Amino acid sequence: MKAIIKERPEQGKEWETGLRFVEKPIPTLQKDTDVKLQIIASAICGTDLGIYNSKESLRDPMSVAMKPDVIIGHEFCSTLSEAGAAARVHLAALLITEARGDRVIQRFIKGRSAKGLAKDTHFLEFLSEHFYSTAEMHVTCGKCYQCRTGQRHICSNTIIRGIQDDGAFTRYIVLPAENIRIFKKGDIPPDVIAFMDAIGNATHTVQSANVRGKTIAITGLGVQGLMATAIAKSAGAKKIFVTDASHGEFTYEKLANGRFRLARLYGADDCFDVHIDNDKDRFYKTVKKATNGVGVDAVLEMSGNYKAYDDAFRVLRMGGCMSLLGLPGGMMVVDFSKDVIFKGVTIHGVIGRRVWETWDMMTHILRKGLAKTFIETGFITHDLLLEKYEEGFQAIMNGDALKVILRP
Repeated sequence: MKAIIKERPEQGKEWETGLRFVEKPIPTLQKDTDVKLQIIASAICGTDLGIYNSKESLRDPMSVAMKPDVIIGHEFCSTLSEAGAAARVHLAALLITEARGDRVIQRFIKGRSAKGLAKDTHFLEFLSEHFYSTAEMHVTCGKCYQCRTGQRHICSNTIIRGIQDDGAFTRYIVLPAENIRIFKKGDIPPDVIAFMDAIGNATHTVQSANVRGKTIAITGLGVQGLMATAIAKSAGAKKIFVTDASHGEFTYEKLANGRFRLARLYGADDCFDVHIDNDKDRFYKTVKKATNGVGVDAVLEMSGNYKAYDDAFRVLRMGGCMSLLGLPGGMMVVDFSKDVIFKGVTIHGVIGRRVWETWDMMTHILRKGLAKTFIETGFITHDLLLEKYEEGFQAIMNGDALKVILRP
């Protein structure tokens, strides 16, 4: 099968930019808890772009990859292909939970238990015919302190597929059954399922700030910032102010007609180009006026740019919350006394998705209409064959793309 790979960075050696398109063996089940999925669509995310560009903040996570090169990609939609014995029982239990109100599923189940259903020779065929699937791509141990105390998303022994082990930019992937989510066909469009991993990052960031009834600022209006805007609005945020920065060929006009236009459609009250001094000042003044001089209750930092941290500290109220999802490179100086301690600020680092709380929240929001909104507003800007991946990455880097779909 064809696959997009990145070599593991080695200590003392330059980590070359770019990716390679190669032939890889089709993976096989290794455990009876494994499933094999046939990928029908995958999507490029900001982390993939960072890997493409050999971003320093991703060097350490990828340096512990389980093999010399890794198939990257961790957003996808698939159908089920194979499953081990224990995996079939787990999938059968998932199917039973989907049966309520669905006569087709109920007729197939016929009141059988998960174990009985898993033995049906047509079980996987039925799942493949009626369901799409995707997965939580953080494979966790289930044994560490975090896993045992309900914090599986920050497991001490997490293996992130697409970074430390093979991911989704290919035709087949093998994963533990416990990481799989299934969706009835016709429920959520497959092209949206293909980037639910990313939607989950934005959802987790919104969850961490508890935005209902609050005034918030979102710094960075790439894919994550736009999704966070839509999710925050759906979650009941009172006012939403968003920022981004024009640069080079990514002009103010391109920013205004693209990301700012979508942000307003998704619920933003005002948008600011912080590369322009006057607009940056307008951001500060607008927030001050809207909050009676207090500042926003929360900042969701999605850009991965340290300049945005300065803006965030400036507009965040005393006792406010700053949730950080973007991955900046290098280091910055922080005046913790002035900006954090004396202001009583809470800083929350966001990684992955709460399992399965975040998945449940985003599934509900997508079903309520957000999936349809993403499709109808052109959030998916490119739909390419896998071998055309360079075109997709270049479009993102040029500011001409939002979500890029790749098809094997």
